[in-house]
Amino acid sequence: MELSTNEITGKRVKLTSWRTPNDPSIGDFTMSLEPLHIAQVFIWRGTQPYWRSGPWNGQVFIGIPTMNANYLDGFSLDGEGETNGTYYLSYNYANVSMMYVLSSDGNLHETCWDYAKRDWIVDWSAVSSVCDVYGECGPFGICDPKNSPICSCLRGFEPKNAQEWNKQNWSSGCVRKKPLQCDERVRNNGSSDGFVKLQNVKVPDFSQWLSSIAYDCRTECLANCSCIAYTYDSGIGCMLWCGNLMDIQQFSMGGIDLYIRVSSSELAMALIVACAYILRKRAIRGVKAL
Repeated sequence: MELSTNEITGKRVKLTSWRTPNDPSIGDFTMSLEPLHIAQVFIWRGTQPYWRSGPWNGQVFIGIPTMNANYLDGFSLDGEGETNGTYYLSYNYANVSMMYVLSSDGNLHETCWDYAKRDWIVDWSAVSSVCDVYGECGPFGICDPKNSPICSCLRGFEPKNAQEWNKQNWSSGCVRKKPLQCDERVRNNGSSDGFVKLQNVKVPDFSQWLSSIAYDCRTECLANCSCIAYTYDSGIGCMLWCGNLMDIQQFSMGGIDLYIRVSSSELAMALIVACAYILRKRAIRGVKAL
């Protein structure tokens, strides 16, 4: 399997689904490589994103929590982007009993040949829950398949349309509760805004690459009033976000830490809640000791 994209001409080699499982004509879904400074793989339904892999860090796609340097081994991203703008994502079929299939419903399946059953068996699927569908919880929402409901707003944010949200229509997403104080920070040379950390998440779409070297991403983001989130991966470097945070997913394993910009008042509230939680736990332990 090989996907390729030329950033200059726009020419792409894509994987296309069948119309139905029994109709091999061109279907509704395609899969393509989208470099855009930090390469990702997208599944598209027409012109709308349906699923994305998260950024490629040189070894794995960090938005696929079960993928590591040893799992799904054989993927490589190469190219001549600096000369002719072409990038290639290929899979080396060292194991001839494995293949990847984009099904008619838009799901990418890794299949392995079962010699005993003499059939192809699905070993991994890109879309295993509704949280894997692109932007399920809207802007500034986070999706966790283990929660009920699955969508919640990021800390410091609230539903944009509470009535729709309560009916589990999350498409409008969330909005910030309190405005950032960045302009005041700049004027007073202070540090009013801060960051809250989300652990083990699929980072949002539309990241901006800052640098491949390890330096203070937090300082760079804090100094830019348009920057609302950042993260660092050793294989990629600093990634910043300056627009809507779209398609964040909570993982139970894998993913990376994402830092969301919030106002100082929101940080103070978070500290109060944390202190109250610690005191309550201590009080419970004290009662049990008696």
